Amino acid sequence: MVYKKNLGELDWVEMGHGERFFHQRKTLTPMKESFPPKLGISLYKLQPGKRAFPFHTHFANDEAILVTKGIGTLRYGEEEIALKEGDYVHLPAASGKAHQVINTGKEDLEYYCLSSMILPEVVRYPDSNKTGTAVYTLGPDGKPSEREFSVLKHETVSYWDGEKPD
Repeated sequence: MVYKKNLGELDWVEMGHGERFFHQRKTLTPMKESFPPKLGISLYKLQPGKRAFPFHTHFANDEAILVTKGIGTLRYGEEEIALKEGDYVHLPAASGKAHQVINTGKEDLEYYCLSSMILPEVVRYPDSNKTGTAVYTLGPDGKPSEREFSVLKHETVSYWDGEKPD
């Protein structure tokens, strides 16, 4: 079965938190037609000064960004990398480096984000000392539900912390 969508027929979906985080998104991933999907793709739009998501690193899924409009900055580990129209960046999970896209321009920044869709996924948020897990499940009707995402705030402890030795 061929899955076909037209960006012009999709509505922008908004998500944000406070003054810092806000994005608009058009998701092209065929969730209901191909579950679980193995490849995800969305078009993002960020207003000046906004970030789509907190600084994070994936442990299972690679991501890639293709900038189609505007300029921005990619936080990647300790680096800040300038982004402009036509730039493509591959963000491998194996790098262990966190990333975040920020619109540092004066116009909207638009980019495609492509990712593998390996589940369960573990995501680390170094700025806020959190770890999250993501899974998709099937609902009672057999259709895929929304992604379930659990986030835990923690302090780093040793592997054996809290375990009784005898």
